[in-house]
Amino acid sequence: MDHKNTAHFDVVRGVAAIFVLAAHVAQAFLWRHYGAGSWADLASGWAARFAVLAFFLLSGRLIVASIVSNVRRNGSFDPIDYFLNRIARLYPPLLFAIALSAAVVATIHLCGLPGSQGSSLGTLRPSGISLRLTDLVQSLLIYNGLTIANGPLWTLYIEVKLYIAASGGAMLTFGRNLPARMIGCALVLFAVSTGIDHHRFCFFAVIWCLGAFTNLPGARKPGIFLAASTAAVALCYMTPGYSDYIDGSFGTLAQSIGCAAIAYGLLVWNGEGCDFPRWLLKTGDFSYTFYVTHFPILALALSISLAISDKSFVVAGLAAFLASAAALGLSACAASRLEDTPKIKRALVTALDHKLNLIDSARYCGRQ
Repeated sequence: MDHKNTAHFDVVRGVAAIFVLAAHVAQAFLWRHYGAGSWADLASGWAARFAVLAFFLLSGRLIVASIVSNVRRNGSFDPIDYFLNRIARLYPPLLFAIALSAAVVATIHLCGLPGSQGSSLGTLRPSGISLRLTDLVQSLLIYNGLTIANGPLWTLYIEVKLYIAASGGAMLTFGRNLPARMIGCALVLFAVSTGIDHHRFCFFAVIWCLGAFTNLPGARKPGIFLAASTAAVALCYMTPGYSDYIDGSFGTLAQSIGCAAIAYGLLVWNGEGCDFPRWLLKTGDFSYTFYVTHFPILALALSISLAISDKSFVVAGLAAFLASAAALGLSACAASRLEDTPKIKRALVTALDHKLNLIDSARYCGRQ
């Protein structure tokens, strides 16, 4: 896929990340003034949910496209190339987000600000904000943890399990030999067995697969897409544990149908004929960094604003504006290095080659 045909993906990523920010700003700074169940609560909650759906749909579309490109480039599926790409893409912003989250939690606790020692951090974290060593370890493994200090990370943990399952499926289908296919089978079983523990995994796996389906040439045919999306809606509606996330059967059905509409409107459509503003296209360049770093920045701003006044709407509004601007500015500046995937991948390959050369030299010297 060339840049012309994927420009709208950048727009979707950027807009979805901004919607998630808006939802968390409402949760942090508005809910305590308007109350749960208010228009701000409902609007921000639905905006965030549809934004997360867009992320998973895009992930399914783009990851499967990258697997197809991998197979065409190498003649069979190269898992090392695949995982190097995923590591280079995921880890730099994640490590930055982990460091930022730890710094925010330390600042709140050391300064005795609201949210420390179990005190309330408003409607964002009524029981306070904390971080344990196990959270750090699990987050570094992209397995779990750190969701109290950085809530949006839970989606990343589900997504990574889907990446692993996709790689296993690719090895099963396009592996060079039987051992490769056996490893692929093991990867699929590992991803599903560890992912199933999360009560939302099955739902988002269906959404991800719907995004992956849009890579097929036949997906553009209305009849085929309607059949696939109807099956996806039915599976989403029946997914155990999803009702608590969507607040009732009507909400489940509405969001499932909305997800199918997003898949068709944003993934099957290729964006032709649209001249997007440059600033809107640029949001896709830092959307991932923005997504994983905005929450701790909002938490710190909320804590400081509560320390100043927990009643003033003006203080809350000013804190929300400054925190949002800081999150956008920091992400835009940091992403130029953190999201330069090709450069990071080249550095990883160079480091691995150097390490292998050292090992080979040591073995050669040991035989002398």
